[in-house]
Amino acid sequence: MTTSQHILSHKTGAIGWLVFNHPEKHNAVSLEMSAAVPPVIAAFDADPEIRVVIVKGAGDRSFIAGSNISNFDAVRANPEANRKYQEISQGSYDAVYNCTKPTIAMIKGYCMGGGMDYAASCDIRICSADSVFAIPAARLGLGYGYQGQVRLNRLIGASRARDLYFTGRRYDAAEALAAGLVHEVVEPDGLEARVRAYADAIAENAPLTIRALKRVFLELEKAPGERDMDAAHALIGACYDSEDYREGKAAFAEKRKPRFGGR
Repeated sequence: MTTSQHILSHKTGAIGWLVFNHPEKHNAVSLEMSAAVPPVIAAFDADPEIRVVIVKGAGDRSFIAGSNISNFDAVRANPEANRKYQEISQGSYDAVYNCTKPTIAMIKGYCMGGGMDYAASCDIRICSADSVFAIPAARLGLGYGYQGQVRLNRLIGASRARDLYFTGRRYDAAEALAAGLVHEVVEPDGLEARVRAYADAIAENAPLTIRALKRVFLELEKAPGERDMDAAHALIGACYDSEDYREGKAAFAEKRKPRFGGR
């Protein structure tokens, strides 16, 4: 599947790949690229063969180096244009965040600004040892969408988040790991193999169980009055009515690896 020139998607087995493909610009995200992301995620959600999604940047230098600031004069020229820009950008981050399947950010090189928003919207973050993380909004005079602050606060806590936002300074991979921003740090030449292995481990598990777990995580991050725990409970109940549940019990009894079909 190819969505646009700078947003690519394809699948390999049970893995769906979302690729930010503008390496000559360090994969900086244009408005067109932001708008192309939600249809990709929707297609992954609808494909029963896909069990996990990997988000990555093309090339060896960057995951996503923020928004494409060189286009701001054209796409954020007035308050109405800026409102539309923010709406499309936030919708793009939200599409990744609300994906019904586990998402893994495969981070190499620069992960800055909007790149941090995409990374924070993923469930798992694995980076290379040469990765660099920053939110340079305060150095550029930008108003930064608050939803990114909310998600980053959940990951690293308000104290560290204040440090990142207020100073605009860069975290290296070791500091990102210590802060809880990433789950693992891998040598650059082993990054893709490690992320694929992690994705394969998820894909081997029962898809209906994973879907229910993901929904519960999303609901618990909402304000108590906004949570739809009935919907989450329905997904949990569906696991017990599934062929996969019977397969899991049989495999356990027979001391073999289960073969889950997502039914």
